[in-house]
Amino acid sequence: MTTLFDVARQAGVSKSTVSNVIRGDGRVSEITRERVERAIAEMQYHPNVIARSLKARTSTAVGIIVPDLTNPFHAELAAGAEHAASALGYAALITHTEASPRAEQEAARAFIERRVDGVVVAGVSVGSSLPTLLLDRDIPVVVASFGEADDPRLGVIDNDDPGAMEMVVAHFYELGHRRMAFVGPLMNEQSGERRRLGFAQALRRRQLTDVGLDGRPTAIAAHNDTQAIATIDRLERQGRRVPREVSVTGYDDIPLAAHNRIQLTTVHADAAGMGRRAVELALGAAREGRHVAYREIQTGQLIVRATTGRAPN
Repeated sequence: MTTLFDVARQAGVSKSTVSNVIRGDGRVSEITRERVERAIAEMQYHPNVIARSLKARTSTAVGIIVPDLTNPFHAELAAGAEHAASALGYAALITHTEASPRAEQEAARAFIERRVDGVVVAGVSVGSSLPTLLLDRDIPVVVASFGEADDPRLGVIDNDDPGAMEMVVAHFYELGHRRMAFVGPLMNEQSGERRRLGFAQALRRRQLTDVGLDGRPTAIAAHNDTQAIATIDRLERQGRRVPREVSVTGYDDIPLAAHNRIQLTTVHADAAGMGRRAVELALGAAREGRHVAYREIQTGQLIVRATTGRAPN
């Protein structure tokens, strides 16, 4: 069996340098890193992850929690996180909770028992204690795509939801719409309430209120793209034409949103990029034995397509 020493001898470096390359230590020069990686590939060396984990009391793994893997945005975020973890030599343990407090508690307990090095959380239920449970066990946590300002230990990669809702309402308003409504998520997600509040605040700045779906709105903002597409389907089944009678916007800009038969107006958010960045922050903090304690806000862009138009007379 090929050993760490064998790889070091083949690459002409020390064993500690090989270890640093495997761990993703940024202090190794690019030329040396390439030489070591070439030796690892040629000799088909596989680090003894189990032994290394027991020694370090970690699992060489990162936990990824999403509320709904059937949502393309969460699937993209999880894929981005998994790719980043793999590139750094870590396994990715992915679980989805359906924004259920009980499932969140079980996920936290499982990750604590498995001694994961860090956790990325892509969504929680309203009032969830999930991040705190992990932080109190000294596990670095990064929440991605929703804000969590209560604990300074957290890493946050967040969307500017209030700013995005302001863009959506401004777009509707400029098209002449005055009767607007918001469609919330099917799950009890924290980000859903925040987007609803941002939508309501943007309306108030224009002396308007949310008329609700029963108020015959001429413009509807959905919590995310999947909700927007479902809303369009429901409207058209009722005989209401989009966008001639009702304009609809989504949020996330999933790949399906740009499909020629849908052409959804939506707010673009970089799901895969969020996942990658979250893993890098969580594992960087884990290597240094600290919490992330960092906040980064990403500004979305309104992508105007074919599901919004001028308000009907």
